[in-house]
Amino acid sequence: MHQYDGHLFDTWRVLAHGEDGPEIVGLAAKCSCGWRGADGDPGMEGKSGYRGPFCHPISLTEDGEAEAEDAAEQEWLDEHIADFSGAVVPAALADQIRSVGEQLDAMIEADEPMAALAAIRLSGGSFARQARDAALRASYLDHSWSQIGDALGISKQAAWERYGKSRPEKTSE
Repeated sequence: MHQYDGHLFDTWRVLAHGEDGPEIVGLAAKCSCGWRGADGDPGMEGKSGYRGPFCHPISLTEDGEAEAEDAAEQEWLDEHIADFSGAVVPAALADQIRSVGEQLDAMIEADEPMAALAAIRLSGGSFARQARDAALRASYLDHSWSQIGDALGISKQAAWERYGKSRPEKTSE
């Protein structure tokens, strides 16, 4: 089973309603993001009772279902994953990046925005949303824009220009 940056390949069975009831006539490609294989009907036209999306017919051979699944998977790779134009992140790396983002969010929520800003600085300025959230939270907790800028490795003016203009007002809790 393939996975690319959270996109998981799967198949769904395509049925035709014949005289003896429904029968599986093929497999269609689908992805966890909601993408489904191409519309159309090549190879299935004329099958009794078939109405539906394009599918990879299951042949009568012993490996018929495996062949149809392989064809559906290849369609998923060629028609869906290839659309990312080489910008697909391997699943393990995507999971690690998400984990870092979640850890930064947890630090911000735990009122440790300065530590989050220092970690963001180490990342080379990645995690823009977390940088904004941490800067705003640090400002809310009365850290100066000089301190926030220092934590990010930028000037206080640059920190305020990027994040200070949208500073939320303090409210009594």
